[in-house]
Amino acid sequence: MTIRALFHTIDEPSPGPKLGAVYAARADAYAAWYLQDGDQFRPTLEEAVAALHAHMPELVPAYDAMVNVVGGNDPLAARMFTMWKVPGAAIACSQGVLREGEAGPRLVRNYDYPAELMDAVILRTRFSDRTVIGMTDAVWGLCDGMNDGGLAVSLTCGGRASMGEGFGVPLVIRSLLETCSTTEEARVVLARMPIAHTTNLTIADATGDVLTAYLNPDRPPSFRRLPIAVNHQWAVESWDPVLAESTLHREWWLLRLLDDPDVDRMRFLEAFLVPPLYSLAHDVGRGTVYTAAYDPAEGDITYVWPMTRLPLRFDGFEDGEYDVTYPPSPPSV
Repeated sequence: MTIRALFHTIDEPSPGPKLGAVYAARADAYAAWYLQDGDQFRPTLEEAVAALHAHMPELVPAYDAMVNVVGGNDPLAARMFTMWKVPGAAIACSQGVLREGEAGPRLVRNYDYPAELMDAVILRTRFSDRTVIGMTDAVWGLCDGMNDGGLAVSLTCGGRASMGEGFGVPLVIRSLLETCSTTEEARVVLARMPIAHTTNLTIADATGDVLTAYLNPDRPPSFRRLPIAVNHQWAVESWDPVLAESTLHREWWLLRLLDDPDVDRMRFLEAFLVPPLYSLAHDVGRGTVYTAAYDPAEGDITYVWPMTRLPLRFDGFEDGEYDVTYPPSPPSV
């Protein structure tokens, strides 16, 4: 079976008709995801909006536009866009930061996910005083991204099935990139932010300061100067034996790459395009759907697929479509 995806680059400084079209095209899928556990497990609109005002007031103007313009004042969209107490998902991703000599850091990540469920939208915005480019989730959240202040952030699943009183991390990434320029500023925000699910964030800034944050709804956040993240935190706690085995393998491989003096920026990126970091398991929804490389010091971004490379800059971004065909899954043994 051939698996394909159509990615879009969208330039929309404020929430408007382009994002409205993205939401309209997937409104039923968003509703099915948001209500998968039943409406009683989702917050009321009043509760969700109050949480946004309390913890992310800087996003409230953009949120209002998301509701009014993008969501067409649909009450379900208004609740979902807060990303307060949203459902979780197991995402078998890998990410790491290479610091090579005097060059700035390079954050590279693989996003492993069912191709048919992702937004597949690379969005450039200017919701506030910062321009932000990133891969969207739930229309305005971000799986990863970078701002024009030189801060790059990316997420992986933390390997525990957890749910709590907090925000979906894609909106937390949006908040970080809208308000922070440095890794230390991001750490301060994360220390106070309520999180809905166990998630790892790797953060790099233009100076080369790198941090990985272990975030949980039921534990205080912990921060490590470890420049990699896969799908566990201090220990493997996964309920999924396949994920538990692969996360250790990928962690070992990333540490090996970072310890190799012959690995430069290009070789580091290329290592994410082959197993074990690159997954071919598209038939079970765990294939790598894109690779992203962020260079905060230079302001360069590159999205990579098997036959396509898409370089982007903050001053060189245009709307476009990119049809991607993924390599076939290996035959089962």
